[in-house]
Amino acid sequence: MHDRSAATTRDASVALATAAIALVLGALVFLISETVAAGAWTAPSYSYSADFVSDLGNPQCGPYGGRVVCSPSHTLMNTAFVVQGLLVGAASWLLGRVLRERSRVLVRSLGVATAAGFALIGIVHSSTATSADGTLWLHYLGATSAILGTNTLAVLLGRQWQRLRIPSAVGRAGVGLGGAGIVAAVTWLATFTLLPPGILERAAIYAFVLWQLLFGGFLLHVTQPVRLLFVRPSGGPRR
Repeated sequence: MHDRSAATTRDASVALATAAIALVLGALVFLISETVAAGAWTAPSYSYSADFVSDLGNPQCGPYGGRVVCSPSHTLMNTAFVVQGLLVGAASWLLGRVLRERSRVLVRSLGVATAAGFALIGIVHSSTATSADGTLWLHYLGATSAILGTNTLAVLLGRQWQRLRIPSAVGRAGVGLGGAGIVAAVTWLATFTLLPPGILERAAIYAFVLWQLLFGGFLLHVTQPVRLLFVRPSGGPRR
């Protein structure tokens, strides 16, 4: 009975550690790819306040939506969107293993919706081509699902701080960051033509990316994944 309990605890720890790695890796992939893609945009220079994040994934060069768009590293950015979504989805599924049934279903469903949203962003670009063929709405659907889904995940998982073995302050930070991200997203949609488009969009996105790093980092500290590789469920070292 003790061995079974120890094995169950170990399995939960492995799931949490793997989820933590996925969250941190997803955030780093997104931030690094965004920085590289923005730096490659030179004619004119990319504006973090005036241009959308999706503009970095636009494969076409020329006037678009009142802006001049040309992203040489659009493939990198679109790949990063998809990878971020897959890693967040995988992390949500793994985190669900330690949650009660109702919370598990909700978190996993949001993870799947978020992964699908990021995939749509990376596959269906915001461009003159999708505007012409009538598929641009799929990109908007993906962006809405990804941004609202990720920030809602931060709120829900922040409230589960005890079961996820993180400090209560980290849980509160998740609720605060996720809530701020949702408010920024809704405000952005309500003031779409009134404010520079990149500011509130990035506030909504960076709120969750910051939470990924914070939450994932604390999970890594708590679960100590390297130690898990070399310690038996009973507590003895592996040989």
